[in-house]
Amino acid sequence: MRWVGRRLGRRLGRRGLLATALALGCGGGGGGSGDGTEGTADGTAEGTADGTADETGEPLPVPVGTIAELLVPFDTNVMDVEGPASWATQYGKSPEIVAVAHDRIIDVLVQDYTAGPSGRAYVLRLEPLQTDYVITAVLEPPMLDRIMGFDRDPGDFLYVASGVDESATLTLEDPMPGQYRSGIVRVVKLAWDGTVQFDTDLDLARQAAGDDPELVVNPMVAATSRLAWGGGFVALLHGINTDADWDIMARHQKALTTHLHSGTGDVTRTSSVWVSHSFDQRLFHDGTGFVEMHLGDAYPREVVFARVEPDSGSYPLLYVKGESGANNTFTRLGNAAMIEGDPTYGYLALFATEATAATDAQVAGSRDLGLTRVRRDFDAQSADAGAHLDPGLPDVLDVQSAGQARQNRLRWLTHYQSESSGQDHAERPKLVALGGDVFVVLWEHWTAGGSTFEGTWGMVVDGTGSTVVEGKRVSDSHLPRGDDAFAVDGEAGWITGDAANRQLHLHLVDATLAYRKIIVD
Repeated sequence: MRWVGRRLGRRLGRRGLLATALALGCGGGGGGSGDGTEGTADGTAEGTADGTADETGEPLPVPVGTIAELLVPFDTNVMDVEGPASWATQYGKSPEIVAVAHDRIIDVLVQDYTAGPSGRAYVLRLEPLQTDYVITAVLEPPMLDRIMGFDRDPGDFLYVASGVDESATLTLEDPMPGQYRSGIVRVVKLAWDGTVQFDTDLDLARQAAGDDPELVVNPMVAATSRLAWGGGFVALLHGINTDADWDIMARHQKALTTHLHSGTGDVTRTSSVWVSHSFDQRLFHDGTGFVEMHLGDAYPREVVFARVEPDSGSYPLLYVKGESGANNTFTRLGNAAMIEGDPTYGYLALFATEATAATDAQVAGSRDLGLTRVRRDFDAQSADAGAHLDPGLPDVLDVQSAGQARQNRLRWLTHYQSESSGQDHAERPKLVALGGDVFVVLWEHWTAGGSTFEGTWGMVVDGTGSTVVEGKRVSDSHLPRGDDAFAVDGEAGWITGDAANRQLHLHLVDATLAYRKIIVD
């Protein structure tokens, strides 16, 4: 039985919320302050009562429950604190708290760690109540073990992807080539009342689409996952293992894309650009089609950009130093955002990479933030000639990449290599478009050769990548490694969990880098 609650009453306990949801026939706030200190309000505006209106005449949002009544969230400040010196951070991280903002509302899919990541998650609708955010709707979606992605469409339908972790059970013999299986990845479309619009068993649905597509094996292995809605379709992108390579007695790793019709759940596409190994991925819809970013270590050894439908092929954003197939890429994938006001260049793309050519150590120089600008019509340009990138960016990084001399044209946003002689680093880069070609750049600052976390920093850039507001420390909280930052009501936001206190923390940074934290309890 899955339970939902929407504007059902103030602070119902779990038993009361469940009973109310059952009566509806469903099937199977915390305080905040401008200086980042925790508030103590209970999520309701002082001096107001349930059902009263605000100054616009709209009814105030009514909380339906608390985080503590529902779940224990993933706590990145306790459970994922590794930095540049860790081998694990070479690879993407599975999603934990996936937020989708629209207007001032934030819908968020949260993995429940009450008994470990054991197949339970909740979709929460967070609505602003004066300076706070409160939970006004709750939905427990049908899912497998781990969340893989989440989005909504303009009709307020929800899309939830989930999968199993096969790392401990996968063998070379099982599955064999052509052995499509049930219950590996699941994509579900839901209404807020709990009605399931479709429930797609992905591996079998891919098989039914024809042409013997690749199997879905060990989803998110050495990678992450992203889901996006756009243009009447849903796309899911994630890492997988390949069929067994009997010459080396192992399975290789790559990325896999599936597109589904958002009305029926039928699979319409079973592949995209080839990136193997693909250790981190990003996905968004740009109004024309789905666009992917990958961090590849071998085929190709690049940060890759591609419009998937119509198919553009693979375009390099950054040639990664080192030998083909060397898992250490010395690079962290950020993300891309669309430029509004430039007729020629349509995208900014962010990453962190070492501003040196050396490859003689796991950390062979400072990780600095860099960005490129990509032509709006990049898919009409020659990828090999580099004509899809802005040649006017001021900086150059020369590297040996997969046995070839390569030159990268970029703009450095930080200069840790020259300022600290390799001791300071940028990690977990994130780019958020606020509108009007104003972009907030977020990253973690690490010192002492990558062993000490010194807080999350931010800066503001424009559509050329030029700095508008100089970088400064904005928070002592980690950024979530597996989840994206987002724009909400003119600010950049990210959400972290507090497992001990069973809360969500909404972190917000505006275009002046003013920071505030709102506790949703």
